[in-house]
Amino acid sequence: MKNFDIEKIKRITNQGKLYYDFDEDIDNARNHAFSNCRKYNSDYQIEGRADKNLILDLLGNYGENFTFEPGFICEFGFNFHVGDNVSIGKGFKLIDCNDIFLGNNVQIGNNVGIFTSKHAENPQYRANHWVKDLPITIGNNVIIEDDVVIGGGVIIGDNVIVERNSVIIKGIPSNSRVWGNPPCIKPLK
Repeated sequence: MKNFDIEKIKRITNQGKLYYDFDEDIDNARNHAFSNCRKYNSDYQIEGRADKNLILDLLGNYGENFTFEPGFICEFGFNFHVGDNVSIGKGFKLIDCNDIFLGNNVQIGNNVGIFTSKHAENPQYRANHWVKDLPITIGNNVIIEDDVVIGGGVIIGDNVIVERNSVIIKGIPSNSRVWGNPPCIKPLK
């Protein structure tokens, strides 16, 4: 049961400005998503299957042929927007306190983390749980290999390959291959 106002939360979190992270509605939405993800993952582990609607009902929207493996965790879900023909591997971690858009034909490997949040730089604000969240956009025909981390404010263009263990905190132009930490970027041939 949802006991929070999604549009109110979006007005707080999706502005790219500092906000107090322990707002009651934010906590309720976070707990709702955590509960659904936990039930899905627990059922899958115990029974070898789970009701995908526990996850799908959380999401902002999703296209045709969207598949995901167990270990799916999200902050809210409602800021996650998924195109057609998207597959997500095991152990996916999603902090979607701002919008995250995945294009069509995106493949995400195992143990990938996509995180919109940035803590306050001022130590006093940070100690008092102030954060801001920046959107993330991932284009069409993108492959994100295992163990990649993508930070807030990033735009990844179309036809990009992000190699395993990369940390992406800056935009990646279309038709590129990227790897490492810090990332190295080369055009695809």
